[in-house]
Amino acid sequence: MQQTVASVLAQTYTHWELMFVDDGSTDNTAEILYSLKDSRIHLLDLPHSGNIASLRNAGAEAGSGEWIAFLDSDDEWVSNKLEIQLHLLLQKKKRWSYGGYELMNEASQTIANRSGIFRPVSGWIIRPLVTTEVAVNIGSLMVERKLFNEVSGFNTEPGLLYREDYELALRLALKAEALAVPDLLLRVREHTHRSTNAFDDGHKRTAFVYKHFLNSRPGNNLVRLARRRMAHHLAEIAVNCMEQGKYFRAISQLVKALVHRDRLKHLLSVIRRGLIAHYKKMKQNRQPV
Repeated sequence: MQQTVASVLAQTYTHWELMFVDDGSTDNTAEILYSLKDSRIHLLDLPHSGNIASLRNAGAEAGSGEWIAFLDSDDEWVSNKLEIQLHLLLQKKKRWSYGGYELMNEASQTIANRSGIFRPVSGWIIRPLVTTEVAVNIGSLMVERKLFNEVSGFNTEPGLLYREDYELALRLALKAEALAVPDLLLRVREHTHRSTNAFDDGHKRTAFVYKHFLNSRPGNNLVRLARRRMAHHLAEIAVNCMEQGKYFRAISQLVKALVHRDRLKHLLSVIRRGLIAHYKKMKQNRQPV
């Protein structure tokens, strides 16, 4: 947390306010923040909810600036993040922006990004965003407050927990053109306690994002893309089901994926991987203790 705040204090653009949202922690967060004696830093001490979307919304609502950016408590902005992004947004007259990021380990050493090379795509990016050819990291996001309010901020539905950032990006991409900044803006700390590593039903959560997106009636072309992406994740759920021997549930997921037109090649891959995972687990359980 201290390194995160330090990265904000180090910004070359200094006209900012930091709304630090504390989700009912019992550590010395308040003591650390107050010791900084910086009038730009404000603490929102909220009861624990665990709903990241609600916490982000609370921080955004408490602020007063025309632009909003987000930073998780383990991550760090590069020192000119705000300056670069705000300058380009005003110059290009765009309403939201995202940019480059890299992963680092607990020792702050850069590590390989599992998502591959960052692709800075500007304009109407909804199609490559749906297909995940483009990725918007929440810590690199900067959005006009008016636009954030127009799309009603983050969706707080429990089913979107840990994927609320992707769901917001989809709605922003439907509403306005994006400005992609190719520069490195953010360093994301990868560790075992990171929120995105804290759950094992990622495919289920992502499928729910696409279902929610489809309910917004985005247009026929996008519907076809989103249905196929949802089908992909519905099928992937079956791998874990088969590993645990829950074959009826696995079949149900595969049928849903087929209905939503998942590719036959992928369905066969899921079945093969699920059977292999189940066999390995059964073999492991037979090993003497």
